[in-house]
Amino acid sequence: MSRPLLVLYGSQTGTAQEVAERIGREGARLHFNTRVTSMDSFPLTELPASTLTVYVASTTGQGEEPDNMKKTWKFLLRKNLPTDSLLTQRFGVLGLGDSSYPKFNHVAKKLSRRLLQLGGVQLLQPGLG
Repeated sequence: MSRPLLVLYGSQTGTAQEVAERIGREGARLHFNTRVTSMDSFPLTELPASTLTVYVASTTGQGEEPDNMKKTWKFLLRKNLPTDSLLTQRFGVLGLGDSSYPKFNHVAKKLSRRLLQLGGVQLLQPGLG
């Protein structure tokens, strides 16, 4: 039986990538078929078919998304996406940021809200670190 786990990350300095790779290794240890990649490297047309996805996103500067998720971010925020786009996706979001900034984990919080709006099933509240 196949147990796919997709881990997508948006990382500016490499920390979110390291965390995503660690999640991927743990998933493999638990016998999931894991795939770990940056958000912008993943084909967006395959996103609705990803039934179990972990998003790891850092927030940079003043609440901005990392460079390697800008394309995905822009796509997900499109107003014309159907609200049932991600009905079959169960997901979790882990945000990384600096709590001294006013927009601490802004990207992860907004990503989580948007995935819910697109019909995704949130497995747990976003983790904010």
